[in-house]
Amino acid sequence: MVRLLHFSDIHVTAAPRSKSWREWCNKRLMGWINIHLLGRGARLAQAGRLTRLLHTEILQRQPDAVIFSGDASLLGFPAELEEAARLLGLAENAPCPGVAVPGNHDYYVAAAARSGAFERLFAPWQCGLRLSQRPYPFACRIGPVWLIALHAARPHVGFWDASGSVGASQWQDLQKLCQKLDPGPRIAVCHYPLLTEQRRPEGWHRRLRDAADARRWIESCGISLWLHGHRHRWYYLDAGADLPCPTIGAGSATQRGRAGYLEYRLDGPGLHVLRRAYDPDTGTFRDAEQFQLVLRGLET
Repeated sequence: MVRLLHFSDIHVTAAPRSKSWREWCNKRLMGWINIHLLGRGARLAQAGRLTRLLHTEILQRQPDAVIFSGDASLLGFPAELEEAARLLGLAENAPCPGVAVPGNHDYYVAAAARSGAFERLFAPWQCGLRLSQRPYPFACRIGPVWLIALHAARPHVGFWDASGSVGASQWQDLQKLCQKLDPGPRIAVCHYPLLTEQRRPEGWHRRLRDAADARRWIESCGISLWLHGHRHRWYYLDAGADLPCPTIGAGSATQRGRAGYLEYRLDGPGLHVLRRAYDPDTGTFRDAEQFQLVLRGLET
């Protein structure tokens, strides 16, 4: 049996160390207004405390691996990423193996993407098989399962633009990487969903722009499951004419009224999914929804 813990979109905040005006002459200024003046920050006011509690959950539940599908920060400041990594125990010894990919907030501006801060601070969860010096894609084997990290976050000038794309070169690298993998289910980890919970494409300003390519590569690479974040409400979609494999979004681990994470248990042909939701009355995460599906590659 293999147990995996999946969380996403913790959005930790921290005051930037640099006071340079250049840090704000970009979409961060409008982001700050959205957070502090238009109310979004109130929904994430407990992000630091809940991230610390999430670290305690990881230590207590002892999964075989952790999956983090991005958005450690709010405005992509190095100080935010450092604080998120510290709260998750990555500044010392990682609590367990894991796979982490950046979200659009971690690459909020071009400087954040170029800095490599996410990859450096989340290095314990960036270990795996690669075919080149490029950080993505990479594959990490946990028991019989391959976790495959895909990077789709892209910095944009427009404050409204939170879209992403994997890109042709990374899709091609994914195919080459999958040809090298031993048999076993292949679970893709990406920040972006393929469809919303209503089975519709996201708005153009938030979507994975090459989602159509994703469906083709998922089939050719034998991907069994697509795990993601980005949308702050958790949901599951089964495979169908519009999806070549099931997808599961973890939702936000820290947003008020929606905070929680997912725990996966692979036992025989089945994948058992348990959601652990934050209960503000007890100040703890507690068992909530659960369901089961058959994962391609574990049927026999």
